[in-house]
Amino acid sequence: MNADDLLKRYVAVWNEPDAAARGAEVANLWTPDGLHYTQTRRFQGTEQLVARVTEAHDQFVAGQGLRFRSGDNPVGHAGALTFNWLMTPGDSDTVLAVGFDVVLLDDEGRIVADYQFNEPPMPTDELDAQAERLLAAGAAEEPRKEVADLYLPGALYVDETGAHDGVDAIAAALTAGGARQRAGSASAQHDAFRYPWRTAAGETGVDFLLRDEQGLIREHHRFVGAGRHQAQA
Repeated sequence: MNADDLLKRYVAVWNEPDAAARGAEVANLWTPDGLHYTQTRRFQGTEQLVARVTEAHDQFVAGQGLRFRSGDNPVGHAGALTFNWLMTPGDSDTVLAVGFDVVLLDDEGRIVADYQFNEPPMPTDELDAQAERLLAAGAAEEPRKEVADLYLPGALYVDETGAHDGVDAIAAALTAGGARQRAGSASAQHDAFRYPWRTAAGETGVDFLLRDEQGLIREHHRFVGAGRHQAQA
């Protein structure tokens, strides 16, 4: 299953009116012990995932006549995919709400974990400062030392050039990637942290990190071109 197909099926399941079909598709999209996170909630396993999707369908689609739509902007690599979804009235293209998801996939393309963020995030000075430090790590006077302070020894960093394991490889990849500036507010939920960025040349993207209980990074994905939708005023 390619990224476009996965995004199409993911959005469609939230709109599916038939309960049996909806449950079957949730079971197909996620692994049996798959996860779904929102800002404040956690769902695991097919039963909880079906209940979560059904709750959203009943509230927004059946209850208010709204539709979930694809943002048509999947960006992915190495077992991870990001995309925006949009919420609109059933008879209009007016965008009422925007979400940003990062899904982690198994080798068969099924969802292992799904992190769902609302757009735009609430500005938080502490999180923004953390994002700025991370974006500056590759340009630090001693990049390896800075990476060693921020990442676990066996951490994984993945960008468009491939996967980079361990402190030395991550420091080299961040240094080679060049400088980036924060391009919006950072946000965090559960063990996940994400922030948008831009380069002086106009390239944009989103970094998505998974951290341990001490805040050290165990997994870092850089998605070039991700996250380009906003709700309409």
